Amino acid sequence: MRRLFLPLAVLALAACSSEPAEQESAEDFADRIGQAGESAQLDPSQPDPDAPNTANDAPPAGADLTRLAKLGDIGGVNLGPRDGGCTLMVGSEEMLIAAGMRDKALPGKAVVRVGDSLTMVDADVGGLDAIKSGTTFNGEGFTITVAPAAGDQQSRPANVTVRDASGKTQTYSGNWICA
Repeated sequence: MRRLFLPLAVLALAACSSEPAEQESAEDFADRIGQAGESAQLDPSQPDPDAPNTANDAPPAGADLTRLAKLGDIGGVNLGPRDGGCTLMVGSEEMLIAAGMRDKALPGKAVVRVGDSLTMVDADVGGLDAIKSGTTFNGEGFTITVAPAAGDQQSRPANVTVRDASGKTQTYSGNWICA
């Protein structure tokens, strides 16, 4: 009995001496963890760093449409429904990601970075098979033609030609990696 009494007495004493905790406001909590007024500190002239990186239908005004750049974060890009896709790798940089459905009557989609923004381009009809074997993607004011080496390997060398509306071209060589 004595063994049971001592722990119960300690618990009872602790319960009696504790005071109810004061409820902390959201502002106090933010102050305590160092995030006070963080949302008020964002510069409205700058892009929201928490916004998803989405793609536009048209490239930015004044951009060199033949000059593709490393894609970077494409987490907010919607390539639509897809059964698979391909990526153009130039060295260690992703330059184009395409996707399509198996239905040959449907065109695919791709995303590239032109200037400082992501731009969507549409593939010719032919579905995923056309994307894997090489196709042309059409964007506003430019086209991208992907010509991978023959075969059906998952990764093949490819040459890519980007042509703007005035006829200026730029070529890229890399690997066309499909899944």
